[in-house]
Amino acid sequence: HVLFFAALALAVGLLAYRRPALGVGALILCAPFAEARYFYGTSITVSKAALLGFVIALIVHRTSLRVLGERPVRALLLAFGAILTAIVLSALHAQHEDAVVRELLKWIEYAAIFAAVVVGFSYDPDDRPVWTALIAVGLFKVAAAVFQLLFGAASGVVIGGHNIPRVAGTLEGPNQFAGWLNLLLPVLFARMLSDRNPWLISSVVLCAVAEAATLSRSGIVAAVVAGVVVLIITRPSRKVGFGFAVGAVVVAGILVTLGLAIGAEARFFSFAEVPQPDHLGTRAILWAAALDLWRSSPLVGIGAGNFEFDLGMVGHPEIRTHANSLYLQALSEMGLVGFAATLFLIWTVIATYARSFSRRPLLIGVFAANIALALHQVFDYLWFFPKVGGFWAILLAIGVVEVLAARNDVGPVPEAT
Repeated sequence: HVLFFAALALAVGLLAYRRPALGVGALILCAPFAEARYFYGTSITVSKAALLGFVIALIVHRTSLRVLGERPVRALLLAFGAILTAIVLSALHAQHEDAVVRELLKWIEYAAIFAAVVVGFSYDPDDRPVWTALIAVGLFKVAAAVFQLLFGAASGVVIGGHNIPRVAGTLEGPNQFAGWLNLLLPVLFARMLSDRNPWLISSVVLCAVAEAATLSRSGIVAAVVAGVVVLIITRPSRKVGFGFAVGAVVVAGILVTLGLAIGAEARFFSFAEVPQPDHLGTRAILWAAALDLWRSSPLVGIGAGNFEFDLGMVGHPEIRTHANSLYLQALSEMGLVGFAATLFLIWTVIATYARSFSRRPLLIGVFAANIALALHQVFDYLWFFPKVGGFWAILLAIGVVEVLAARNDVGPVPEAT
């Protein structure tokens, strides 16, 4: 396994040394995989090995760090710093300091991914490897989802007497997969409105179907909102808009018909909780517990990463999971300081893109993806999972480089081939 991770780091490093844009594409391809091995309390994963190779290549290449001083990049780094500060302060009342350290290291990893991709992609802003990697990883995820539908998924739900599988791709669960697709779909969709590449169209359609197959209500709603945002900003021509509308009606009609056939509307439009295994609990239990834990340390919280270990303090010793809400997780674990830092990060991200009026597909897609993620995380805590958080950090970095490039736009952006 050591040789595998070393070979992976070397391969990504060689690609990045040759062309940093190729290295960015490699990071995208590695993001949704882990193959974790543990060493002295920390994990070695595919994405970490790839990041190490990428960073070493940038250092050997002597790539300039000047871009990190640009105002939008500086603002986002400040927002990352606010989260890291809140995590450190949360240790003041933490019962499990090792969990705080793990959360700190996780967010340092996200910040490092962001900074490294900003440096590399600004030096070599060729988006062709990025689009190739996004389409390829989307199609691979769809293939994994189809495999689960055919041969059995790890989770499912009973609807109208039917046991319906919930696909998760290579992620930890269906909600996490839905969140990952919330990041990918808007970016691909924004590109599809200006590029009729059949592989791109296929990836968008199949990923949309996979999103529906997760049966994640918050993920599906967030994806629809992101799609609307992309359409509003892009304002496609009448011909393109009509073609999209026809395709969307056909796909939606098929999905709705299948859903009605098994009675899925009764679950989708219901606020009732789906029964969970004892160690997970429902959102009603977890959200009430989050507020109870927050009251025990309102300012700095009970400690980042401590929520799942402290549930016994509020009467739920059998449950071991996160709060199923980013905002309540931040409030309980990092108090008002961390809650404010979380809102500051989300606001900074969205405001950075909102201030840039550009027709660049990457910029529009990443903007819509962050809106989708912010909405989805009302009902799920997705940054908890490095496969989602790392992918988010990569796209965030690509998007902010596009923000900087958009300053020099004087006309329509030429399509990449």
